[in-house]
Amino acid sequence: MRYLLAFIPPNRLDPLVEELADHHVHGLSVSEVRGFGQEHDPAHPEHRDHPGIDLVRKLRVEIVCTDDEVEDILGSFYKAVHTGRAGDGKVFVLHVLDALRLKTGERGRGALGSRLPSM
Repeated sequence: MRYLLAFIPPNRLDPLVEELADHHVHGLSVSEVRGFGQEHDPAHPEHRDHPGIDLVRKLRVEIVCTDDEVEDILGSFYKAVHTGRAGDGKVFVLHVLDALRLKTGERGRGALGSRLPSM
């Protein structure tokens, strides 16, 4: 299992959710966050000289999926969020050691629930 942790611009959430729905993603969590990226590093080519640190509003998107779903989901992120401009965001892929579905007691991959068949 994998944990996908993404930081994206708020205006890209609706296109992302539509794209992910086509892949029958088990579920996702979204929360509002503020932060900054490479644009604040003077050595980075896209550095913008700002007095102080400006914290940019982003959305944190979290998805737990099976290993075989990762590439499709990453493709969905790229298709829905990529503009080619600074601030598009990032997606991190991490290992999930285990999961427990509290409703049923299922562990591991079974805790994610069954995938719906493609229509």
